[in-house]
Amino acid sequence: LLDSGCTWSCIDSQFVKDKRYETRKIPRPIPVYNADGTLNKNGAINEFVILLMEIDGHVEKIHLAVTNLGNGNV
Repeated sequence: LLDSGCTWSCIDSQFVKDKRYETRKIPRPIPVYNADGTLNKNGAINEFVILLMEIDGHVEKIHLAVTNLGNGNV
């Protein structure tokens, strides 16, 4: 289990583009900070997606902040 410190659920921006998910703008950008406290070079979070998530027959609508999560599979 990894504690990223993130207070939102996030989704990778390239994955969103590849899947052609519809994005919505966030009224005020959310700054992204690295573990050392510096601002992330990829900039603030400016948009989010709304997706339906199903787990064991239970469906929830989830808002995911769109950001660059890097190229590693999690």
